[in-house]
Amino acid sequence: MSRYVIVGAGAVGASFAAALSDRTDVVVVARGTNLDHLRNKPLTFRTSAGTRSVPLETVAIEELQLRTGDVLVLAVKTQHVGDVAETLAWKPVHSAAGDVVGFAAETLPVVTLQNGLDAERAVARWFAHIIGATVLIAARYTEVGEVRVGGKPSLGGVHLGQPYRSTDIGADAVREFAADLRTVNIDVSETADITKIKATKILHSVKNGLEVLAGDQSDRVKIGAALEAEARRVLTAAGIEYGATRDLVINPEQTSFDPDIDVVAGQQSTWQSFARGAGSHEVGHLNGEIALLARLHGVDAPLNTRLQALLGTASERGGGTDLAGLDSLIELAAASPAR
Repeated sequence: MSRYVIVGAGAVGASFAAALSDRTDVVVVARGTNLDHLRNKPLTFRTSAGTRSVPLETVAIEELQLRTGDVLVLAVKTQHVGDVAETLAWKPVHSAAGDVVGFAAETLPVVTLQNGLDAERAVARWFAHIIGATVLIAARYTEVGEVRVGGKPSLGGVHLGQPYRSTDIGADAVREFAADLRTVNIDVSETADITKIKATKILHSVKNGLEVLAGDQSDRVKIGAALEAEARRVLTAAGIEYGATRDLVINPEQTSFDPDIDVVAGQQSTWQSFARGAGSHEVGHLNGEIALLARLHGVDAPLNTRLQALLGTASERGGGTDLAGLDSLIELAAASPAR
């Protein structure tokens, strides 16, 4: 049975660690206040089924000792994936007898849980056995040491697949990871085209940043639709295939939010980052991904570019929520007729 090495102890990473610890060995790689807390105290894991304290073995990345059978699960934000992958790549992997049998990049599978389209490419610079994942879990992390997941009847869902050339190590890891996730009440879809699924999700994710802007909800809905339409045009220009929103659904009976544990709509990962002060956020790999593709393929993406700029400059000022800027997006949309 695999041990899961979960790198990153935010909302998604901590949720996976708490859930999988019921099934198999888990070690969490954390830093800063998360590392300090989880070394000394259990994680408080609140779900619709109840609250429990979950002790988690937690180490700093430089302390991590890898062994055969490990599965690396990257749960850091997309902007940190490259640095983490490079740090992990040449760590030695030890046999049960303590002998070095290879290095992580050559011998261990790595799962990328990030939003956007860049994580798998970043990891492929070093790693041979890559599993892309699209995560559909409404997890909230705004307080150190506590994570809340509002999904029911399952905790949420995950799409899994190998984005590039399939390897035996990767295929075995997909099967085992999927089985372990199902055992701990996470729905799984194994897909032959995880890149298409990730492209489909980014059409939703480009709207996440609107949650931190003040203004009328009906205006956010209109601008969200315009951001999505612009992203579709850019993906098409880039030759990147995407699907319909229904392609993301794994369990039609699933609901994501539970106000009883304060997991509500409108507070996704970008909102949580800005609520914590926006020291780090993934807007550059969501709206910024669309801006990048637009520049590479000779098309315009004014709305996604503007939202990226609004949130980037807000982050420099310390983040927060209920920020100004929605009106400038409304004006820009009115001046940029759909093509």
